Amino acid sequence: MRYLMCKNTKVLNLDTYDILAGGLLPGYVKKNHPSKETYHVWMKSRYSSSSNTLARKLQGIQFGQGNRCRINRLTHALSFTDCYWEKDETETVMFQDISPYYTRFWDGLSEFNGEAAPTLYTDGCLPKKWLQSGELFKQGDLSLEIECINLCKACGIPVEDGYITTNGICVTNFTSDMIMFENAKASGEFDEYDFTDEDIVSKFGKSGVQMLVIDAIIGNGDRHAGNFGYLRNADSGAYIGMAPLYDFDHALDSTATDKPDILISDMLQACKAYTDEISRICNISLKCDNNIFHKRAQLILDLI
Repeated sequence: MRYLMCKNTKVLNLDTYDILAGGLLPGYVKKNHPSKETYHVWMKSRYSSSSNTLARKLQGIQFGQGNRCRINRLTHALSFTDCYWEKDETETVMFQDISPYYTRFWDGLSEFNGEAAPTLYTDGCLPKKWLQSGELFKQGDLSLEIECINLCKACGIPVEDGYITTNGICVTNFTSDMIMFENAKASGEFDEYDFTDEDIVSKFGKSGVQMLVIDAIIGNGDRHAGNFGYLRNADSGAYIGMAPLYDFDHALDSTATDKPDILISDMLQACKAYTDEISRICNISLKCDNNIFHKRAQLILDLI
């Protein structure tokens, strides 16, 4: 028998798909009934995108480009953002023996010896990899992303932390062995291809409003269902609330400042009950150094 584990609790029998701990089931699997198909859909939501060249390189040099089931077995499908993993009934290994939260993992700099490989289980497209420090390195000129992080901080909005480093940026991990992250598409609460700003406000309330306002100000056109989500208790599976904001590499997809684009107009429609919060964030944004952010914030203020 093989099991999906959450820390050291058996959650799902991966041979029969019988539920062993319903409260700890991944959201998508629970919402859509446990089966081979729903499990595989959920697992795909955890994989590094094929366009993540750093992940693809690690995968190719050690495991080959295909056969994800084999990779899952060899690495136990361990991530650095949740406490799920796969385990055979005959194995005596425990979560704390192999989890990246507790021990060193394979980062491609040494011989693979059966460790976790969390870089292969990090959703997203940019070249990125986990460092032994527990930080996520993202390759490229991403100084604009740090500007967005700093704007969120100035507004008192929960956000990942980050700093500029050689050839890219490093962002901190906001999860732990006690708090898991589940992105919106993995939660089963959002249709990956069909959700609206109103859906975000309905699910997350003020926290969702804050994300939509920030995205409108920075012109972020890439807030897909893998770019926001929930925090969950790793022991009970309980949903705690919205995760800190992250992934701003598409800021300034829109630079319109003379009239509202769809990011601004949709946000204003969905968030019309939160005018005070919109005003608060925009007024703080007027003080930032980025001229486009400043002008888009002023445009929003002029419209409310």
